[in-house]
Amino acid sequence: MIRYAGVILGLAFGLCCPAPVAAQTTCAGRDLIAAMAPADRASLDAIVAAAPFPAGNHWRATKARSTIDIIGTFHLFDPRMPGHLAKLAPVLNAADLILVEATDTEIAELQAAISTHPELMVTQGATLPERLTKAEWAQVSTEMTARGIPAFLASKFQPWYVSVILSMPPCAMAAMAGGSTGLDRLILDAAKAQGIPTRPLEPFDTIFRIFAGIAPEDQIDMIRAALPLTQNAEDMLATMTESYFRGDHRQIWEYSRLTGIKAAGDGRKKAEADFALMEKLLINSRNSAWTQIILDAAADKTLVVAVGAGHLGGENGLLRLLEQAGYALAPGDF
Repeated sequence: MIRYAGVILGLAFGLCCPAPVAAQTTCAGRDLIAAMAPADRASLDAIVAAAPFPAGNHWRATKARSTIDIIGTFHLFDPRMPGHLAKLAPVLNAADLILVEATDTEIAELQAAISTHPELMVTQGATLPERLTKAEWAQVSTEMTARGIPAFLASKFQPWYVSVILSMPPCAMAAMAGGSTGLDRLILDAAKAQGIPTRPLEPFDTIFRIFAGIAPEDQIDMIRAALPLTQNAEDMLATMTESYFRGDHRQIWEYSRLTGIKAAGDGRKKAEADFALMEKLLINSRNSAWTQIILDAAADKTLVVAVGAGHLGGENGLLRLLEQAGYALAPGDF
């Protein structure tokens, strides 16, 4: 059972995976990492420091006549992003090709698929009120309504998607209708304006296929695990945002992992396994597939790779995989 995945999903859809819609946030949560006790912060910092390439939103990989600028993005908009984009302009303008998780073509394919294949988002079997206890469904109804989604509609959603929504605070969900998006969108717009070719790293339905492989009962457990965390969703979003703008992408992952394991109590071993599985599904497996695409595209070229910052660091991160492929890595200017 994946009982402690709620916080992972919130993290993933900010730093790892393009959400179906991304929001401009107007939240006022607090940075939980900044508020940690000194001893706890020291322990977190030690774990983060042990990981390969734990920080930095811009790295340059070079090998022979190939140059790859790897840019870690954040999928939710923040007013600081246009300034970051301006710093990246020389890098983007020098690129022969920009690889992203999804181009406009994949975004359009995603929207069309949701319209023509409702089973991607809507369950075809028993609804959530039938699968949850009365008390659980009452809480889900309240939380989803607070996020602008009527209970009758939420009752038909795929459980994994409900978990994603519950991981985001109402203050962020309210802005979704505006269609504002994060640094990925700004980079795509800049590429289009400059006539720079863009290409996707994966098919539009990758995330759907990943979650389709999780058993229905495990997806229900994801909802149960997400419910207790809703009260801290605004703080978690603020923590994730501030960590990103500090360039501390591995820090927020490890903080979330340690927080989830601590909250699991007697189920800590299971929580550790859950985090490992979600990291494998949402990050590591995709990084492995992306690396070959990146290497094939990078021969004798200047390439930009712009992906969620959660994909950069760690033993199975893109930076480590490029290093293992013979590239020399150095921090960039962003």
